[in-house]
Amino acid sequence: MDSEKKVIKLHRNEGEIIEGILKLYEESPNDEDMVLIELTVDSNTISFQDENFFEAFQALRRHLEERHIQIMCNGAAINVYPSPMQLSMGVGRSAYKLNVGKPATTEDIVDIFEYEGNLKFVGIEEQLNYYISWSKSLKS
Repeated sequence: MDSEKKVIKLHRNEGEIIEGILKLYEESPNDEDMVLIELTVDSNTISFQDENFFEAFQALRRHLEERHIQIMCNGAAINVYPSPMQLSMGVGRSAYKLNVGKPATTEDIVDIFEYEGNLKFVGIEEQLNYYISWSKSLKS
């Protein structure tokens, strides 16, 4: 089964930054209609599968947030969120970098598993609230 490996950074509550290995499967070994992500940190592996990478990534983030661990990837940045079209097409690996009051363009597309150090990494709820604010800002 083909997978892609990425080394990612995780920020623990105590301020410690550790590395993990993220394995991405476009076809889950258990269900080819699903994607699978596996995170290995300190020889512990957890995995989540879903219809697209963003949803599986959200499940992983929820699990880590309960343990006071913040993942440091574009997909966990306050102003990065996929459009409904990005989620319905392909495997949900791309999202937009959003700016309040400004429609997203193709130049704003990022890979959710890449890392840009200038982004602010936040919890799922704060990210969703930003997305909602951004969406409302376009309507006014």
